[in-house]
Amino acid sequence: MSQIASQAALHRVLFRMAERATAGLSFYEFLQSVHGLLGELLFARNFYVCLSNTSRQTLDFPYYVDEKDGDTMQCNDVPMRRGLTEFVLRTQRPQLIDAVRFQSLVASGEVTEASGDLTFSAWLGVPMWLHGAVGGVLVVQNYDADGHYSDQDIDVMSFVANQFGSVIERHQAIDALRTSEARYRAVFEHLGVGVAVVQAERMQFINPAMAAMLGWARDELLQQDFKKAIHPDDVAAVVARHQRRLDGEVVEPYYVARFLTAAGETRHLEISGALFDWNGQPATLLFAVDVTVRLQAELAQRAATERQRELNDMRSRFIAMASHEFRTPLAAITGSVELLSVYGDKLDPAEKSDVLARIQRAVDRMTHMLESVLELDEVESSAMLFRPQAVAVSPLCRAIVADVEADKVAGGRRVVLSLPPDELVCALDESLLRHVLVNLLSNAFKYSPGGGEVRMTVDACEGELVWTVRDQGIGITPQDQTRLFDSYQRGSNVGHIPGTGLGLAIVKHAVARHQGSLSVESQPGVGTCFTVRLPAHRPPGQG
Repeated sequence: MSQIASQAALHRVLFRMAERATAGLSFYEFLQSVHGLLGELLFARNFYVCLSNTSRQTLDFPYYVDEKDGDTMQCNDVPMRRGLTEFVLRTQRPQLIDAVRFQSLVASGEVTEASGDLTFSAWLGVPMWLHGAVGGVLVVQNYDADGHYSDQDIDVMSFVANQFGSVIERHQAIDALRTSEARYRAVFEHLGVGVAVVQAERMQFINPAMAAMLGWARDELLQQDFKKAIHPDDVAAVVARHQRRLDGEVVEPYYVARFLTAAGETRHLEISGALFDWNGQPATLLFAVDVTVRLQAELAQRAATERQRELNDMRSRFIAMASHEFRTPLAAITGSVELLSVYGDKLDPAEKSDVLARIQRAVDRMTHMLESVLELDEVESSAMLFRPQAVAVSPLCRAIVADVEADKVAGGRRVVLSLPPDELVCALDESLLRHVLVNLLSNAFKYSPGGGEVRMTVDACEGELVWTVRDQGIGITPQDQTRLFDSYQRGSNVGHIPGTGLGLAIVKHAVARHQGSLSVESQPGVGTCFTVRLPAHRPPGQG
């Protein structure tokens, strides 16, 4: 099934799930229908729902269907133990467990009291949020020898569980209402789910839970325009959906809208509604669940996943860099040592000196790479301190340029310089600035194997120092420019030119320590221009 088709199926299942929540079914019938719907998305022959009671340290299993256990595990007030379900509740994360991982969890003491048939080949449990906290678990398991669940199944189950919690709350609210219409007001008054009645664009009834979610006193909201607490950017969409419902159109069963509390805080409420008669006139009955914490948790989870993906990518690039860049000098050292071992007594002094120089160059290259890795770790971990002091900008730039020109990477070429007057003195960190300029100038020479002019210009204007380093080298492709300053990232067109992919990452962090900015303009085959902007702060005691 394609990704688009999968998304369509997921939305269809969620829509039908919401329909079942308002269809007058008993709670078990509702869960039974959810079981059937879940089977349209993944293997769910074996499925159970767990609801936790933290204060009592017990678990309820209102629905438990399993080909091995049957429904014998379907019971309430089960004491919490160190089982698989409790492991999901404790970690508050999806857990995919096969036979090997299960044994590992048992051995580590994480799971010591698992119950039911444990011969599964794959077990998948995901946390379910209720009333702003993890309050249950949805579980599917597979006993087939080759059964397994994928990352996509984890995503599907997690998404369903996130929505399922709100649907359960809503179903429980509606079920409680239908249990006794004579006591509906008392139910609403004590219900954890927010409830409001909107009629003629006014709030005619609001329960304490809704008032607490919105952060307003009930008297302030009653008889007021119901748009009062809606976030201004969401008013149009909420009003349009409300009007469509009043006009008898079929609208989405539930949606998320932003509301503003009396303190000005933004809360995300998941809203569902239905038409009904209030004092003989049409009105809308609204149910609301505060999903702010859940959405924040989802954002945090996505951020953590993205960060882990970035770290994995960085690790892969580091391994690739180390494998490639260390192999060449190591081969040179190995070959030179073998040459000295076999023919050392036959080589004349000049030849021996050449071999030893080759070893030294290889060692220097490896040392430079290791120093670059350590420098990057230092600036990324904030261990490299920012120590601004009075620096004469032009003399320092000339000294740095002289050092780079003396290096073999320059190949005897010179930098064309344009500098401000020598009297210009600014508060800069000389060490960090050296990192910036040495890397940019060295790259300009290194990636201009065909020669061409390398120019550095320094301007002081409008409270800024602006460095531009321009070359006429191989350039950088637009695709590479998007990740140019990432660690261990190198251009796709560098060929056999050696490098670690660390220099520009170090430059980025050094510029950031100055609270400056760094940008690049480049065209493949034409050249590259880097621009560094740093605040031109005067040293203390100077004008």
